[in-house]
This record gives sequence, C-alpha cells and structure tokens, in this order.
Amino acid sequence: MSEKNAKKKRTGIGLALWLLAALLILIIFLINQDKIASNLKATGFFSKTGLKTPEFVEKAEVKSSSVADKNEVAPIETIEIDLNGVGSHVEEKNIQSEVQENIYENIKAQNDAAKKQQEAAVEEKINSKTEKKESAQKPEEKETTVRKEVSVKTAPKTSSMKLKLYFMTINSDGSVSRKEIIREMKKSDSPLMDAVNALIKGPVASEENSGCRSLVSENTRLIGASVKNGTATLNFSGDFEFNKYGIEGLRGQLQQIVFTATAFPTVENVQFLVDGEKKEYLGSEGVWIGTPLNRNSF
Repeated sequence: MSEKNAKKKRTGIGLALWLLAALLILIIFLINQDKIASNLKATGFFSKTGLKTPEFVEKAEVKSSSVADKNEVAPIETIEIDLNGVGSHVEEKNIQSEVQENIYENIKAQNDAAKKQQEAAVEEKINSKTEKKESAQKPEEKETTVRKEVSVKTAPKTSSMKLKLYFMTINSDGSVSRKEIIREMKKSDSPLMDAVNALIKGPVASEENSGCRSLVSENTRLIGASVKNGTATLNFSGDFEFNKYGIEGLRGQLQQIVFTATAFPTVENVQFLVDGEKKEYLGSEGVWIGTPLNRNSF
C-alpha cells in the first residue's frame, strides 16, 4: 500500500513540474510575444512550412535595423520608364544629391548677397574718401582709386560617398561568416545599384587580401532596383539562380545582398525577382525568396 502511495506521489510531483515548466514557457512567450512574432514574420516560417500564418504574426511589426548599421546616403522611390513597349526598366534616384544641391544653391545665394553688401560698403567708403581728397587737391593731382574685389568662398560639392558592403570570409575551421567593409565610391544618383553591382563585381585587391570573398553567382546582372515603403525590389538576371557553391552559396549571396541593401536608411527588407518574375524558391536547392527578406532571415 505504501509503495502504491509513493508511486502516486512521484507521479503528482512529475505532473506538477511539467505544469510549472509549461507555465514558465507561457510567461516567456507572453513577455517576448512581439519579438517572436516579428521574427516569425521576417523569416517567413509559416510560409516555408506550408502552414497558415496566424493573425497575430501577420499583424506583427518587423523590427528595423539600428541606425549605426546605416549608410549616410539613401535611395528613394523610383520611376518606371517604358522603352517603346520593350518593357519597364527601373531606375533608382538618390534624394541625398538633390538635397545637397538645394543646400549648395542656398549657400551660394547667401554668399552672393553677402558679397554684394561688402562690395557696396567698400565702394561707399572709397567714394567718401575720394570726395574728401578731391576737395583738397587740384584736378590734375587726384589719386587713382583701385577697387579691391571681395571674394567669398562657397561650399564645395562632395564628389564621393562611403558605402557599407558585405562580403563573406572563410574561417580557419572552414565555416563561412559575413564581413562588413566600408568602400569609398564615386557619388551618383543610384547608390543602391552601385552597392549591389559592387558585390557582383567582387572585392578589390585590398579587400581580397583581408579575406573578403563574394558568393554572388557568376555572370549575374542587376536589371533594375526600386524602393517603396521600406522594401527594395531587386531584379536579377537568370544566372542569379545558379551558384557553383550549392545551397550554401545561394544563402551566402542572399545574405550579402540583404545586408548591403538594408544598410541604406530607407530600406528594411529586400524582395528578389529573377528576370522580372517573383519566385517562391531560388534555384533547384530551394532557398525561400517568396517574401521580402531582412537581416533576421539569416
């Protein structure tokens, strides 16, 4: 009888421990519900598993990257140009250059106004002195007055920009990890396209010597880029689907591009297109690209 009671007691204790563990898990879930839901939505967990996405996950807000990870320049929403019915080509335009042009024009206008005021003051002073001397001198002895030009320096235009690029590096144990570098590039109206094209081209000699490698598929071309509501849509040629390093290469190239694109302050995630088409999986290995990917996706 006592053995039976002891067995029941052990069963009761075990059940109590299970209930306590379940309660702790529930409490942790409730505390971190927003973060968990954000990560589930960002990684497309339910879409990848074929399950219906719960309503609380669908409504979750994806957390943005920190300001420290962002570039100083920002791409903005783009326009589409129809080339005689051949198709739409997406071009990116940088708002930063326009803002800097406006600032430069304002500074120039202010400097021009200051220059005119200084010239007027100098001229008035010279005229005043001349009039006094004319009254005391003979006409043939009047001194010649030299007007000095007052120069005002204007703000120089910035001709370069620093962009964050993300390459991959192979560690001593054979594992692959992400590596951030900052490259100074010629300033343009399409910094996002410039950054992605730099990844496609690969690291320069100094970056390669530091261990940087690009896993973006060979012969890949960036056909177009646009940014709208925090999502950068990047359209690549068909070569983007085939990576000689297999599934790890595909994941690496996606990671490189997502981290590089989201380094711009107006970009939170990336929607990938191949030859203008939205696909659920990339390549025969089946890496998910059916929804926009962000940094939490890796």
